[in-house]
Amino acid sequence: GFGGKGAGPARKGEGAKAGKASAGSLAGGAESDGAKLANEMRREGVARVDSVLSPAVALALQAHVDLARGLAEAAIAAGAPPGDLVADLVLNSQRCDLLLGLEPPVLTALAELLGDGSVLAPALARLVGPRAVLQEIACLVSDPGSAQQPLHPDTPFSETPPLFACFVALQDVDAQMGPTLYLPGTHTAAAHAAFYGQAVGNSAERHGLRQAPIAEAFLQTARVAYGTLAMGDCALYDQTVLHCGSANRSDRPRRQFYFSFRNPDVANIRPRSSMRLAYQNQFTLAELRAELALLVRGKKNKLEALAAVDFF
Repeated sequence: GFGGKGAGPARKGEGAKAGKASAGSLAGGAESDGAKLANEMRREGVARVDSVLSPAVALALQAHVDLARGLAEAAIAAGAPPGDLVADLVLNSQRCDLLLGLEPPVLTALAELLGDGSVLAPALARLVGPRAVLQEIACLVSDPGSAQQPLHPDTPFSETPPLFACFVALQDVDAQMGPTLYLPGTHTAAAHAAFYGQAVGNSAERHGLRQAPIAEAFLQTARVAYGTLAMGDCALYDQTVLHCGSANRSDRPRRQFYFSFRNPDVANIRPRSSMRLAYQNQFTLAELRAELALLVRGKKNKLEALAAVDFF
């Protein structure tokens, strides 16, 4: 793995390690750490960042997710369109990809993750630019007994990475709970060609389909990192990196809050938008940060206005 309880999470103000950045607490330190994180992401395609979410906020969001999931399941049972409340998944049996509203626990979390002092925001600004569009806000829940997903990228290869996502652990994640498995360094044309058994850019690769077995030589040489995270830690990844959810062999659900940003300058990529319809194409990274700053100061903001009209 690239971290977890055994290694002990680096706390704010501690130096960054390979594949493990510190969250940073001061604006200057966050900008510097953000630049280091962006460089790590360009090299590896995935990196762990410790303590991006405080325990109290993570626990509040965990409780909110459990409540929202129950309400969504009840609404779907009563006839609500599932696509308005949950997203489709690769192997979705005993998994739930819950589309989240902008309720207070979600907004509080986003303010910590992307607000002043955040290491994620300056890293994302370097990777996809301040014009990057908010693409997803959801929580992936892996229930006990969920099987391992097939290895896959979320988006096809592109010379300019089209999307970056951040997976935040809402509880400690150990090896039995089905942590996400990443293959660092597979955000390249060569890795995708080896994985699909043909050159990138063909229809099979573009649609995420792979008919032939994965070449043994590719699997034998691939590096593997498991997302064994402590509560409040995150994995930031280029969505062209090969990854999958592993099997949850524990008796506990794994809740993984996530958001992603899309580079609007990358054409011919049609990524899914795991986000409520009311929020789609509403915010760039810069705009979202500005609205979160207003929220923190108790000022009128677009986030709360949208939340007021988005309900089921």
